[in-house]
Amino acid sequence: MAKSILLTYIFWLIGGFLGLHHFYLRRDRQAFVWWCTFGGIFGLGWFRDLWRIPDYVGFANGYGDKYQVVENRRRNKLRPIFNVARFGGEMALGMYFGFMAMLAIPEETYQEGSLALRALCYGIVTMATITGAHIVANIGEETVELGDILSYASIPAIFMFGKAAENAPTWIAVGAAVGCMYKSKYRPRSEPKKGLCRRLTSLTLAGMIIFAVWGSFLYHNASVTTSDGETIKLRDSVDNFFTSPAWLQFKKNLWELYDYGQTHGWDKVWQQFVESLDPTGEANALQVLGVDKNASQEEITKRYRKLAREWHPDRHKENKEEAQEKFMEIQKAYETLSTIKKKRERKSSQKRSNADDFDHRF
Repeated sequence: MAKSILLTYIFWLIGGFLGLHHFYLRRDRQAFVWWCTFGGIFGLGWFRDLWRIPDYVGFANGYGDKYQVVENRRRNKLRPIFNVARFGGEMALGMYFGFMAMLAIPEETYQEGSLALRALCYGIVTMATITGAHIVANIGEETVELGDILSYASIPAIFMFGKAAENAPTWIAVGAAVGCMYKSKYRPRSEPKKGLCRRLTSLTLAGMIIFAVWGSFLYHNASVTTSDGETIKLRDSVDNFFTSPAWLQFKKNLWELYDYGQTHGWDKVWQQFVESLDPTGEANALQVLGVDKNASQEEITKRYRKLAREWHPDRHKENKEEAQEKFMEIQKAYETLSTIKKKRERKSSQKRSNADDFDHRF
């Protein structure tokens, strides 16, 4: 079925960052590249597609000047013309995959692992780099064998091993891109087309691998820095998070919502959920001042004055900054509760006024 240039531009507009227009044109590898690099290196490829789409549609439908050039070279068994954008893309995706694989491997493996284990990890990084270049090299009408890329990329890979391994993906990607440049050829016209189910399965598996690699990086190597300047691994901070007061309170709220839905019906759960998030800040303000929800304005004012005197910075010279923060928190809580009380009184007064008007009319 012929591809529509209008429909392609619509897909480019609504899902271009995810490569939706390329998937429509059966350019699945390019769709995957756009998806995992946020639109072809943060939107650059997506923007470039704005004037490249007519050529892509022409190749998909078998017409156009560039399509005829490729067909003539294919018939005459000539090699593809060197393309700077493709060469740069092979290098960029190769480096991206290589460094991503490097980040996904635990740092302890590089520092404390045996030579054999470090060599294995280096081999994984090398293959990830080559795979990135191979994906770009096989986009569209061109194709390159993985073995051909490997033969060129192995030279910098062997040279960099043990010397400057942290920069290895850059040089391996250069070698892979050079191999693609010399070994590229046109894809056979008789190559069978994949069905939709198989295409979606391939893209899904590729996406799962990307997510798994990023997940490995976040778990093994990502870290957070506390206010004291201490660096903590994300995996440790996650374990601590699930025992933190914030998570325990959130879990308690979820169970309360579940019980509320069981008792009052699930149609009212959303309203209860919004209230549990404390959008007005009332629950937090009540907790800061230590008063009940039904407390009068007089009780709130009395409690505020007591706490304000207790936490006034002038009375805490040794921990003045902490007292200042607490004092401001108390002031904010008082202002929040006072404002909420005034709004409710105003609404109550309006309702009474409307009720009186209704009674006078009838």
